Amino acid sequence: MAGFLNRTFRAFDRAAFAGMHALHNAASGFFDNLCKFVSFLADGGWCYIVTALILLLFCRTRKVGLAMGIALVIGALITNILLKNTVRRPRPYTQSDEFFSWWTAAGKNVEDSFSFPSGHSTASFAAMVAFFFIGNKKYSWTGLLFAALVAFSRVYLIVHYTTDVLAGLIIGSVAGVCGGLLCKLIYNKAGGKFKQLLYSVDAISVVKAIANKHKGEQAATTENAESIETVESVETTSENAAQESTAANEESNESTL
Repeated sequence: MAGFLNRTFRAFDRAAFAGMHALHNAASGFFDNLCKFVSFLADGGWCYIVTALILLLFCRTRKVGLAMGIALVIGALITNILLKNTVRRPRPYTQSDEFFSWWTAAGKNVEDSFSFPSGHSTASFAAMVAFFFIGNKKYSWTGLLFAALVAFSRVYLIVHYTTDVLAGLIIGSVAGVCGGLLCKLIYNKAGGKFKQLLYSVDAISVVKAIANKHKGEQAATTENAESIETVESVETTSENAAQESTAANEESNESTL
């Protein structure tokens, strides 16, 4: 399969790499660090995972976070577990002296997994398509631009063939739509305590509950302390009164004698 892809799309992939190398030369390497940074943000999908987890903490954003999480899982299963280990396509910089020299010029970014399809592109489009599908369209479209920038950076750095990135784009987009649909299904079918959990329980409500419980414990402790002080005060007053009464009786007895 890897050999078939290399032979079939050789001219297409080479043209794309040649264009990226020409851009590198024209801009005197200006885009090198930018592409490295963008690629780092999507490395292992960590920025999308963290974003999804944060969104899951709040009721207003939980639906988006859940859709992103589901999409990322679907994309990872298809790309990283199934296709990469099945196709086993080597990285472009290991296949040609020409590609190797262009890769070296772009910064020699070493990758330790197979090339097809692009995991970065899959994760980016899975998360951002889910975000666009569920989120507010007024701003969620910006996520698609970031996903496209990630895909661009992978070809620019000569760590993925263009065909790897296009495959990742397709897989990620399908995963994103599936994540959005499954998320909507979960919300529509949710009932009982699970529905209450989805719509009512979030990080803010939990923090408030803990704070209120802490305040209640403090108030109870203060009340108990005041009660103890009151009891001790009453006991002290009673003891003093008893002592005064005893002293008065003794004085009265002495006067009588």
